[in-house]
Amino acid sequence: MEKLNIHQNIKKKLNSFLSKKRIPHIIFYGQYGSGKRHVLFYFLNKIYKENKEHIKKYVIYVNCAHKQGIRFFREELKFFARTHIQNNRGEFFKSIVLLNADKLTTDTQSALRRCIELYSESTRFFIIVEDKEKLLMPILSRFCDIYIPLPLINGERKSLYRYNLESIKETLYEKERVRWLHQKIFEKKMESCNDCLILSEELYNKGYSLLDLLPTIFKIDSIKERDKYLLKILFHEIRVEFRNESLLIFLFVFLVLLRPKIDLENINAM
Repeated sequence: MEKLNIHQNIKKKLNSFLSKKRIPHIIFYGQYGSGKRHVLFYFLNKIYKENKEHIKKYVIYVNCAHKQGIRFFREELKFFARTHIQNNRGEFFKSIVLLNADKLTTDTQSALRRCIELYSESTRFFIIVEDKEKLLMPILSRFCDIYIPLPLINGERKSLYRYNLESIKETLYEKERVRWLHQKIFEKKMESCNDCLILSEELYNKGYSLLDLLPTIFKIDSIKERDKYLLKILFHEIRVEFRNESLLIFLFVFLVLLRPKIDLENINAM
């Protein structure tokens, strides 16, 4: 990814913040694989002049999808934010990076808002989300938001994850993983929810995720072509709502292997 010359217009805008020495709190939002982290890490390296010791000391990363609650923001995050730093007229500050902040509950977001209000003088908050509309308005009003579209690579808008997968030659190990996955999915018939539970746990413990399973939908002859696309759309929509990957895998196994003829028109009712 480092070799890619992407999002230059956005980087130019970030560089202007640096040159003016007026760096706001920033929300980077955009779809999965658009390069939000790539842009943020570029910016942090610029802020701290690629000094790894400063980045390690003055930057904290918080994955909000890992059930970070009110207590974390009221205690641990505040402790980091209020620790002393030599702040030369706002030119040097600590940075708090919040990944998947759209997963926070309303109460936790309120605690975060209070933390932002108290420590904005010596701390900058950088948020990465797919959907900024899930954040409270009082938080949005305190941030500069920057949309990160899919990068233009060789004339095509493409997810960085897809680009990286296409760039990596498939190893024997990867081929064996695909073969094992297909064997489990296509050779064993699901007859009960218990069968689905056993298979989903086995897949999860082997390190598979929903993204590994989705391509297999198109290899199942018993599912109509139209329903294959409906299933893929369904799983992409609900994926962001699940914090438990094993439960998401179970739902895939249940819908695709045990009940492939379920009425997809009413599936959202589940």
